[in-house]
Amino acid sequence: MKNRYCVLIGIAMLALHTAPVIAQEPKAPASSSETPAVSDTSSKIETALSPTQTPPEYLDNRSTPETLIKSYYNAINRQEYARAYSYYLPESPPQPFPQFQAGYENTKSVTVQFGKVEGEGAAGSAYWSQPIAVKSEEKDGSIKVFYGCYRLKLANPAIQGVPFVPLSLIDGTLQKSEKSMEESVPEGCEAP
Repeated sequence: MKNRYCVLIGIAMLALHTAPVIAQEPKAPASSSETPAVSDTSSKIETALSPTQTPPEYLDNRSTPETLIKSYYNAINRQEYARAYSYYLPESPPQPFPQFQAGYENTKSVTVQFGKVEGEGAAGSAYWSQPIAVKSEEKDGSIKVFYGCYRLKLANPAIQGVPFVPLSLIDGTLQKSEKSMEESVPEGCEAP
């Protein structure tokens, strides 16, 4: 008799636990007229998700300066601030993590546009400077545009030991722009 009640309670708990998942309606894909135009050099993902929205697709690619920076802003847009912070070289974080995370607390979405990357090799490492413009939509609906450069580094993978350090951000300098995002992309950056 006791076992029968345990089984019934277990079934009831399982039904209550899965009911909200079953009750949710699947999100219909957006029509092409509702989707913002995104070029090969820009990336936009909303971060302030309503309860029925799914987070943007996870992106973590350190193959090139552009894909690393897209991954960085993907982490910001998904509110995965520890992951975004991890794209910096361990010895050169931009600031302590709590201040880094707090800097994005009002960010709703970010659009990124890239200029022409410049690279060079030196002493067993490769360095890049990536011009960039960033359009940030705040949670209050205001828009801010920034421009600047990120510097990146990859130590020769063939001679690295453990732990391996992939392509990483050294630093980034962004300044507020009064122009549109497209007009704000720098022509180039200083040599890496």
